[in-house]
Amino acid sequence: MHSPHPRVLSKDEELGKRDDDFRPKRTSCIGFIDPRRWRKRRVILVSLVLGLLWLVLRSVPADMGTGVGRLVKERGSVTGEPTGAPPRQEEDQEDEDRKKQYYNGPIKFFRLATSLHAISRTMGMRAVNRNVLFAAASLRSVANLMSTACEMARWDRNYVHLALMGRDNMPLEEILEINGVTKEGCQVTFHDARADYSEYSSELRLEIAVAGAMKHVNDFMHPQAIIMDDSVVEEPAFTRAMRAKGKALGRPVIEIPKAGYERFLWITRLDAGSLGSWFKPRIEVLVHAPKGSSGSLVRMLKSFERADYEGLRTPRLTVELPSEIEPFAKRFLRDMRWPLEDEGGSQSGSGLMLRHRIPTEHLSSEQASLRFLESTYPSDGNSHVLVLSAQVELDRQYLHYLHYTVLEHYYSMYSTPQAGNLLGMALGIPQRSLNGSTAFVPPTFSAMRSPGLPMGTKADPDDPAPFLYQAPSAIATLIFGPKWAEFHAYLSNRIVASHSIQVTKSRKLVSETEPAWLEYLLELIRARGWYTLYPAVNFATVHEELTQVPEEFTREVEAGQESTDLLKQNDHPKEEAFLVADAAPVMLKRDEGKLSGAGKPLHEELPFDGDLPELANLPLLSYTGDAINETHLVGQRIAFESYFREHIGGCEAEDAARPRIVRPEIATDLFCLPGVEAEYAETAEDVEASIANILGSLRERPSAPEFAVPPHGLPGLGGSGTATVEEAGAATATAD
Repeated sequence: MHSPHPRVLSKDEELGKRDDDFRPKRTSCIGFIDPRRWRKRRVILVSLVLGLLWLVLRSVPADMGTGVGRLVKERGSVTGEPTGAPPRQEEDQEDEDRKKQYYNGPIKFFRLATSLHAISRTMGMRAVNRNVLFAAASLRSVANLMSTACEMARWDRNYVHLALMGRDNMPLEEILEINGVTKEGCQVTFHDARADYSEYSSELRLEIAVAGAMKHVNDFMHPQAIIMDDSVVEEPAFTRAMRAKGKALGRPVIEIPKAGYERFLWITRLDAGSLGSWFKPRIEVLVHAPKGSSGSLVRMLKSFERADYEGLRTPRLTVELPSEIEPFAKRFLRDMRWPLEDEGGSQSGSGLMLRHRIPTEHLSSEQASLRFLESTYPSDGNSHVLVLSAQVELDRQYLHYLHYTVLEHYYSMYSTPQAGNLLGMALGIPQRSLNGSTAFVPPTFSAMRSPGLPMGTKADPDDPAPFLYQAPSAIATLIFGPKWAEFHAYLSNRIVASHSIQVTKSRKLVSETEPAWLEYLLELIRARGWYTLYPAVNFATVHEELTQVPEEFTREVEAGQESTDLLKQNDHPKEEAFLVADAAPVMLKRDEGKLSGAGKPLHEELPFDGDLPELANLPLLSYTGDAINETHLVGQRIAFESYFREHIGGCEAEDAARPRIVRPEIATDLFCLPGVEAEYAETAEDVEASIANILGSLRERPSAPEFAVPPHGLPGLGGSGTATVEEAGAATATAD
């Protein structure tokens, strides 16, 4: 058996005997173990080391942690965050300009983990959820945002969070107390996302810290929208980081304008799906100016310029000018700058487009409709068309109202089937019926199909209420992009049908004082079961002094003719699709109506404390002005659809009644055109798909999240996140 130390204990084991003269050599190991063989200087060295270690341990305070820093107590718990000023580098001490904000060290978040781990109820691990984040750096912005965040939480449509990401080191409890906010009275989850040494951080470190905090916040809650204060009030580094991070995450960063919180309080009524679509809707304003309307056109454009656009996406403007333009209108349009210049005198680009018509012979209703509809075309489902008459005067809040209603009814994650039938929104209450023969009486609150009121609101039975009306308006109406595109396809097929097959001419249902394209649109509305949302108060009014009959419905009077000898129907152009009256239309005087109260914020001007009732609860009127319900509307749609196919679409009676597959982008299901194969819905799946297309539910919109208890195993943030300035050129911070 070999010795464990053969070199020390044996000279030659093969001899098999003991060598009494052999003495083992001393090794360093044995020499060090045996105290009797220590050398004097080694003893002195070890003594010095032990003494120094004892002095170091004695100098450490009793509350010292494991190298993280002095422990501080916050909200009754130990965080491990260091206090005091961080050490300065030599270059920091020499640079007087940096003074207090000099620190560029690693970034850690000692106060963020606790609140993030506690928000599992908000389903933050799901990409689609109800989380909305308010974020602020300056204490002034925190004060501005708190009341809005608390109001949004009161409406209980979202899980509301507010994160502090600035320099100030004031405790969160003290900030809440100063602003008069209690956690019991304000159901907002507060997050202290300030980094260590925040008050000493350089601009770059603060920017990186904000981006790093947003990374952790997004990992845990995936906010659908981020709301912050005006950039002129906030810290520049914070603003840069939030804009960059919002873009990287694909989340809208909504900046509420300075002193605009009261005007924007309507955003507290929107759900997370609507707020997450804040920048999606794009509005193209289309104005058709007939002959002799230059005075009205200038007045309309001035009211358009005076409107409140701060904080919202500015719409583009297209003006269709007549063949003859008065000199003062030319000068006004020449000097008009749209969008308006900002404070710095810069513009984002020209948003004004002018179209000038070349004089032609008398237009038929078909030609006039084509010319008008070809003026614009939506690029996608988020591009919508606002049709304005030259005689309109707009309220300053018209865009606030449109933005609010579009986000609520078109982009909400809780959109109802009725939203698929919505053609768009009108800005004014009609004064007369579609045929112009009788006055229009708008419904009141007593006519609502479900009179339930939002919390804390009151209404009298005679109070005005918003309503759904199966009638289009050429005064001031926003038409959704997909519906406008389908109208394009429909009118193309309608013209092909009228020129290639025998089409029955029908009596006009829309007054000849209205443009011809409304008649074609009414046909499509009846065939699809659409309707328009009208407001309870006016956001646009019409001035009648310069109103005139549309060019396509004017009657030429020859010399010597009496008013009773005007052109008869059989003298009208053969391509006219509708039977027009023998007598020339007469413009009836209408009440111009009053605009909504000037100076009032939108939520105070609207009924029900600014809350928008569900479409299913609103009064529903047919195109004749009669009150109906959804069941009657579906029955009328099916009956008119069959009639239209047989008498206008060129179908045989048997084929006209068969269900068809609806494809809105081509709108051929209403016609039997030469060379176009009909697509019949032969199966239940085909019928279901056709109904879904009719309701518009195939349009992309976020699905409503499920609110079950999330599974265990949320990703841990740990105690902090960390990053170095040198490693964060893209303004990000990594987790430990």
